Amino acid sequence: HAKGELVDDFAVSPTGDFVAFRESYEAYVLPLMPGGQAVEIGAEAKALPVTRVSKSGADYIHWASGGDTLHWANGPTVYTAQLADLFPDAPPKKNAKPYAAPETGVDLSRTVRAAKADTRLAITGAKIVTMAQADPFGQGGGVIENGTILIEGDRITAVGPTAAMTFPAGMPTFDATGKTIVPGYVDAHAHGPAGQGELIPEQNWSFIQNLALGTTTIHDPSNRSGTVFAAAEMQRAGLILAPRIFSTGEIVYGAKAPGFYARIETFDDALAHVRRLKNQGGISVKNYNQPRREQRQMVAEAARRENMLVVAEGGSLYGMDMNLVADGNSTLEHNIPLGAFYEDVLQFFAGSDTNYTPTLVVGYGGLAGDPYWRQATDVFAHPLLQAHTPPDVLRAANKRRTMAPDSDFVDDDIAREAKRLADRGVKVAIGAHGQQAGIATHWELWSFARGGMSPMEALAAGTIRAAESLGMADDIGSIEAGKLADLVILDNDVTVDIQASDDIHRVMLGGRLYDPATMNEVVTGDRQRAAYWWE
Repeated sequence: HAKGELVDDFAVSPTGDFVAFRESYEAYVLPLMPGGQAVEIGAEAKALPVTRVSKSGADYIHWASGGDTLHWANGPTVYTAQLADLFPDAPPKKNAKPYAAPETGVDLSRTVRAAKADTRLAITGAKIVTMAQADPFGQGGGVIENGTILIEGDRITAVGPTAAMTFPAGMPTFDATGKTIVPGYVDAHAHGPAGQGELIPEQNWSFIQNLALGTTTIHDPSNRSGTVFAAAEMQRAGLILAPRIFSTGEIVYGAKAPGFYARIETFDDALAHVRRLKNQGGISVKNYNQPRREQRQMVAEAARRENMLVVAEGGSLYGMDMNLVADGNSTLEHNIPLGAFYEDVLQFFAGSDTNYTPTLVVGYGGLAGDPYWRQATDVFAHPLLQAHTPPDVLRAANKRRTMAPDSDFVDDDIAREAKRLADRGVKVAIGAHGQQAGIATHWELWSFARGGMSPMEALAAGTIRAAESLGMADDIGSIEAGKLADLVILDNDVTVDIQASDDIHRVMLGGRLYDPATMNEVVTGDRQRAAYWWE
């Protein structure tokens, strides 16, 4: 009866006289003609009258009241329109206002208490790499050789040399003598499954695998809004075990693909897409390959007005990358496709407020970090990957490897040029891109070191610099009083050998301490992980 090239949802009214459909995330209604020949429909259809019903996004489009009423949702709010307002039965009266999408609806959101820990704990005797913002990283990274961290609830209350610390009476202690403690790793460009068909698994091995290997915060710049934001809320409520989850939701995509295309011809179009994502739970917007620079500028400005980050897809196009920096996007995602940066690029980028997430594991220009580290290490034998990744998945991806000369790999070249930007003050962050859950975070750290960063500089890219890039440095990224108690306790000294970053002894998320081999809570509580489906 009807078809549309960019239409990704249909809802026929109970009478069969009208059809509601979704295109570019907005709801439209038009009359449905009887007969066996499909009519071409769409937002710009000319053969039949089309009314745009929604203003800033529409999900769950459905009819009610025998077809007299149409409902749809945007985030937690349900909106309603009357068919009689969309297609009047008689000519409109003089000066009658045309249909306008409703500004208000029924709010279905509810407030749930966050699952904050009630921890009281002193972690003593460790080498603490604080990554404190006030410390110039070239002069030590804020290292305390024999330090103690005091934790109350989900936050750090004090950190300093053990000899200078006093404990509240009766505070439990955890002896970390001989260990090295670093801030929880922050993956600024993560991808991965949050759910399927809007079902959120009670136990997501991919999330748990990331947390077991020390990633305590992820920012996912492309995921399904209906699952990733629900998973983020469930993590905060303590219903699932996972790192802290932040996301853009769906990308603001310029290619004409059904279900993903975000049509932007005016600034109001851009603002509608940004507000839709914000209402669903986004803190950021993925500015992804809109074909014209003015369209990309509209997205960036709309995000600024809504106080959201705007993270831009580089797309392996040098000219567009420079435009994205010039236009004030918050970050440039993926590497600039140049073998070497000349002084013009270094000065230009350093003079901007744009940050850089080069995603070394999937870099442009040759073999990247992902195949390098699968070649260079026995990924399938990693004990913490064996503990939390389905065996068939782990073996299939890693036991048989493509081998190539080191000179064919470009992750170190990309990292070398990123370091030159970091030396000029650009905030350079890791982005594991969801390659191999858990370990890809470390591949990023190690590839930065391959490109010439010191262990401390690479660690900064995975902690404080990533936190600063995401605007989260008040809460995460370093070990300081007042910040969230997100910590990684290592068996070996990562300041000497960056590849000690995955020698995980314990992981702490929000004041709760976990054994990475089991992901059972220890010392601070007794929460047990359920058996995996393959166990």
